[in-house]
Amino acid sequence: MSEQAGIPRPKPGVMDIAMYIPGRSKAAPGVKLHKLSSNETPLGPSDAARAAYSAASARLEDYPDGSSTQLREAIAAAHGLNADNIVCGNGSDEILELLARAYLAPGDEAIHTEHGFLVYPIATLAAGAKPVS
Repeated sequence: MSEQAGIPRPKPGVMDIAMYIPGRSKAAPGVKLHKLSSNETPLGPSDAARAAYSAASARLEDYPDGSSTQLREAIAAAHGLNADNIVCGNGSDEILELLARAYLAPGDEAIHTEHGFLVYPIATLAAGAKPVS
């Protein structure tokens, strides 16, 4: 962020990035749809998920572990992996943005599919690199 006369300004190009707009259905108004494109389930949470949420609700005042240590260790144990090689995030958007910030530099190019996930070019542009489809 550059600053001139006390006014914070974003990096060059940031304001040129188009906002992510999820796809919209062409169904008639009032038709109940299940939005599977955003990985939402029409079934709702399982009983096990509800029980886990209920148990966690007793500790909501605790600040969460930003490294997701217990989750990474559980995933590693279940799949025979090294927990140090597992990255958790708040959805794929965050993980893609972290990867772009870690590996892309201004002037780099990142290849993505033309009809793929719109976050690929957004994360690439935010890192100062050029998306190529």
